[in-house]
Amino acid sequence: MIVKKEELVPRINLFEFEAREVAEKTHPGQFVILRIDENGERIPLTIAGVDVEKGTIAVVCHEVGKSTSQLGKLKQG
Repeated sequence: MIVKKEELVPRINLFEFEAREVAEKTHPGQFVILRIDENGERIPLTIAGVDVEKGTIAVVCHEVGKSTSQLGKLKQG
């Protein structure tokens, strides 16, 4: 689930995702693979931040293609 979405500049968004298991096992700088849906393209993104207490990870996504543009259209919640 998207806990937070913030547009940093046009076409570049900061997302905070609820992902407790990932947050407990990773560090900023590592990669995570996201999919818009179960049949969607795999989108590799760098983890920009982790909050183990909240169980969230943060990623920054630049909308440059079909999949990242679809990700950019998603809403918080």
